[in-house]
Amino acid sequence: MKALKTFAWIIGVLVFLFLVLIFIAPTRMHVEATVEIDAPASIVWNDIVRFEKFNEWSAWKQMDSTTTYTILGDDGTVGATYSWNGKKIGEGKLQHLSLEPYKLVQQKLTFIKPFKSEADVSFNLFEAGKKTKVVWSFDARYNRPQNLMSWIMKGAFSSDFQKGLNNLKSMAEADKRGPGSPNGVNETVKEMNYPATTYAAIRKSIPQKGITAFYRNNLKQIYIAATAAKLQPGVPCGLFFAWDTITHQADMAAAVPVPEGSILKGGGIQIIKLPAAKAYYVDYYGPYDKIANAHVALHEYADDNGKKIVLPIMEMYVTDPANEKDSSKWLTKVIYFMK
Repeated sequence: MKALKTFAWIIGVLVFLFLVLIFIAPTRMHVEATVEIDAPASIVWNDIVRFEKFNEWSAWKQMDSTTTYTILGDDGTVGATYSWNGKKIGEGKLQHLSLEPYKLVQQKLTFIKPFKSEADVSFNLFEAGKKTKVVWSFDARYNRPQNLMSWIMKGAFSSDFQKGLNNLKSMAEADKRGPGSPNGVNETVKEMNYPATTYAAIRKSIPQKGITAFYRNNLKQIYIAATAAKLQPGVPCGLFFAWDTITHQADMAAAVPVPEGSILKGGGIQIIKLPAAKAYYVDYYGPYDKIANAHVALHEYADDNGKKIVLPIMEMYVTDPANEKDSSKWLTKVIYFMK
């Protein structure tokens, strides 16, 4: 009987302590991690905002090889979602709520398994001296007794956030370093005298997520019109006349070089003539999702040499992806006119 009373007393004390912990444990959890990256915000931004890239540097991917991942929507834009389902890390979803290019990413994180909860997630980017400070924040509210579990998990979350940011730092700095670096790209800026060129073009204001479809549809239309006119079209290009950072709209043209004096018939096709000018370019080899590296190199060159960029900016798509499946071999000549 004495042993039974002792056991009951111990159980009572444990229950009391458990209840005390539930009531003293905070119902709100804030986790924050910071890293400084030796790369401009434009490169770091691409590695954060694209879920495909996030999946490469996130510490959670390394925890569970059984996890499956799904990206829905236009990756890197508002509304896109990233979902996961694994035996060890459970099930959940991350969604872009708002994006302020190169400055702020706001997301909603939803845990489904092993327990349901929601959290607000943000990335704040601060660029200074060609370096970027990234602050990754997590804020959630938990009802009792779930708040006790969140208290225990806070340390693990903090560690995972810091590991992830360290991986992000390695990735972004490799992207930025340039020639000869692991996973880098050729960012060598070269000078050229660009000849006067006539383009058959279709120019419109296009949202970022519609650029790929705009190229696909309109370059085809231009080539059909050029063939009908018995012209020899050149290498397809994108001409960028303006970019609105608020609406994420590009004033741009899908363009194909044609002989001077050409006349083409077709919906919306116009002739654009660019005069001979001094230009600077980067021969970029790789997939289009890292082409920002070439633009960063050219912007830095202009800043370092006191030059003014003259629009339009040109991307010349030398390699046809339909003929070359290895994206590491795709050549895009990124050309900036400067004076």
